Amino acid sequence: MNPTVDDVLDTGYRHPRDPVELWLARQWQEVIGFAVGIRENFFELGGNSLDAARVVNSVLEELGVRLPLNTMTEHPTVESLAALLRDHNGRLAGPLVLVQRGDGAAPPLFLVHPANGQVGPYAGLAQALGEDFTVFGLQAAGLYSDVDPVASVRAMARTYVEAVRAARPTGPYLLGGCSTGAAVAHEMAALLTGDDAEVRLLALVDAELLDVGPRFDQPPGDLVAVLDRWRELDLVPSDATPEFVERSARVWQANEDAVRDWEPRPYPGPLDVFTGPSDDRPAFADWPSAVTREHTPPDGDVAGALRGLIG
Repeated sequence: MNPTVDDVLDTGYRHPRDPVELWLARQWQEVIGFAVGIRENFFELGGNSLDAARVVNSVLEELGVRLPLNTMTEHPTVESLAALLRDHNGRLAGPLVLVQRGDGAAPPLFLVHPANGQVGPYAGLAQALGEDFTVFGLQAAGLYSDVDPVASVRAMARTYVEAVRAARPTGPYLLGGCSTGAAVAHEMAALLTGDDAEVRLLALVDAELLDVGPRFDQPPGDLVAVLDRWRELDLVPSDATPEFVERSARVWQANEDAVRDWEPRPYPGPLDVFTGPSDDRPAFADWPSAVTREHTPPDGDVAGALRGLIG
């Protein structure tokens, strides 16, 4: 098994890689006032002892874990604090994940996971979009627990629509995704419009425009070798296990099967397609819709193009 992955660029910002890192990064953002990477020092960013106490209290309220008040001093990065809380990934493994809390002026953007099922990589897109925008991710079942992955696009779409409508009962809705997420978002849009809800945006993004994290090109054989490669490329936490690779492979295979067996139904709204610089036209550019608008963002700036569409 030779996993294919995107090269990791040394930009200084490293996005969260699992639900605990994602949740902690959001707590820090809400306390400090701006987005942070997983290796930035809480206190060097301006956090103080009162701010640290707020984070510790949030851990108690959300995860039920009582941490000593000096924990933040000893573990001043999202990465190191998350390592203490890794066993609680399952408590944060519901389908709807708040990636970034904006100011509420615009409707939230709901982004569906790629084939690997993860939504952590969307944190980088959310940061680039701007902190005024609320962004949710829809995360696949089976990554952080032993439940079976969902192997049907329509079943995923129904589950995700329920989660979206629980968080936002009425539209307008802004949906997007890449890879498997493109198919699921298209199906969600068809379901919502069929229920007379307004879908203001359906944005399907070529996966080559995003850092989507771990990828497979076939089911894994040597789980340890795959894990070592992912660690080398900083795609998973250092304490990730071969069992996580095995669950990831099950999710990936279920998503691949789901898209292969799915036929897009007509969608009566506009479809915004984001294509990469290669000559390969993504299949979703030809999915049925009222009108298809194609975008090739300059320098791959998906966030800038999305800002213009969201308004």
